Amino acid sequence: VIAATAGSKTDKIRVAAYCRVSTDKTDQVNSFLTQMRYYTDYIKSNPKMILIDIYADEGISGTLMDKRDEFKRLLKDCKNRKIDRVLVKSVTRFARNSLECIEAVRELKSYGVSVFFENDKIDTENMNSEMLLYIKSAFAQNESMSLSKRMVQSIRMRMEEGTYKLGIAPYGYKLVDGELVVEPDEARNIRKIFDLYLSGIGANAIVKYMQAHETGDMLWNIGRINYVLENERYTGNMIMGKTYTPNVLPLRNRPNKGQMDSFYYSDTHEGIITKEEFDKVKEIKKMRQKTFCRGAKEKAFFSGKIKCRHCGWAYRPIVRNDKMLWSCSKKGLSIDVCHTPNRSNEQIERAFVSMYNKVRQNEKSLIDETIAQLQMLKVRINRGNDEIMQIDKDISVLSAQESLFTTLYSEGSFNEDLYFEKTDTIKKKISELKTRRAHLVSEDDDERCIERLRELKRNLQQFPVGITEFDKDIFNGIIKQIYIEESGAITFVLKGDLEFSAEV
Repeated sequence: VIAATAGSKTDKIRVAAYCRVSTDKTDQVNSFLTQMRYYTDYIKSNPKMILIDIYADEGISGTLMDKRDEFKRLLKDCKNRKIDRVLVKSVTRFARNSLECIEAVRELKSYGVSVFFENDKIDTENMNSEMLLYIKSAFAQNESMSLSKRMVQSIRMRMEEGTYKLGIAPYGYKLVDGELVVEPDEARNIRKIFDLYLSGIGANAIVKYMQAHETGDMLWNIGRINYVLENERYTGNMIMGKTYTPNVLPLRNRPNKGQMDSFYYSDTHEGIITKEEFDKVKEIKKMRQKTFCRGAKEKAFFSGKIKCRHCGWAYRPIVRNDKMLWSCSKKGLSIDVCHTPNRSNEQIERAFVSMYNKVRQNEKSLIDETIAQLQMLKVRINRGNDEIMQIDKDISVLSAQESLFTTLYSEGSFNEDLYFEKTDTIKKKISELKTRRAHLVSEDDDERCIERLRELKRNLQQFPVGITEFDKDIFNGIIKQIYIEESGAITFVLKGDLEFSAEV
């Protein structure tokens, strides 16, 4: 008989801590040591715990998980069953992207690992905590997006003042003390590309020519040729603000097609080609595009609505074996191959029907409870917007009064003149309150989030509780965007910014 041994190490909970530390090297060391002491003392005070490791990423953006090496190492160790529990100060330290936060927690749960957020008092061992975790991470996400918004505003102010400095020189130039200086060998290639195009040779033929005749480091493809032909900087002029970063996740640059102001500066550096040559190329491209699109069929329903989750490029319609498919635009236009799969109209429509029915079946827990929790958390954390709350109460009281007057009028207790006088006054007050409320909501990011969910709920109420086939009106009423995942799953972003995936 082997006697039982009390208090063996295998009885202890293996605990790890995750934190983010300052990017400043001195502060980084101090911060790490401070947190090491804190967690060491914390775990020592609990005899059932043993510290496995502390994982510390630099204080970089938490909106994208792929930038955090230590976080990845933590996930890997959890997957290898080295850890039972993870301690984190707050949700904002864990992630600033709601979707990735939830996915990470779910992944850890699948490994049998729980997470405790100390400041937020959220323990993922409690099954009811996931909704609260989503709400808290949504507020953290708004904080990260507000920071991005301030940075973008700072950059745009410098563009407007003409003090913005380029960080990267376009092909054909090099940066010297912040100024663009012509690189002779590369400039010859630029001139060659323009000469070939002006002589009547198309962009695809130019790609083949450059690949066959140029021996430099540049890997020529259709995307780079078009970049050269459309870049006004080769004329010695410069447009600032050709791209912008919309305040939605993931935070990526998008082409500025009039959404934001752009700034044109003349004679900022030495040109490689003349403005006349550049304008002539622009004219030829426009003419060829019209010729190419002349016989185009009716625009496909999903055009502009589908994006690749992996690279962020839009999906475009292609034809394979006489069948139309949706494919990532990056395929065939870049040496960086995108492996996100193609999808057919039928697959997308089936996925939408499945997703819609699940949302309607679980509408109360997915939308109603989220709105209620968001309102409660907003009041608790930010003390809410008292004026908006008071307006909602006033509208409710006035609506009740209007209903009462209508009932009394129908019973004959009010004459017609008095009834219309009373109800017209009430309707005018309600209209004024709603106008004031809309103005306040537009100034409050958190309230806007709640209002978008309310709008989604109102839209859903217009449609049936279940469908058996795809309906364009329902799709347009509730869907904001579609993402095709690398796994092939189809994710629908609803107009309240909730995301739901469906397997194909």
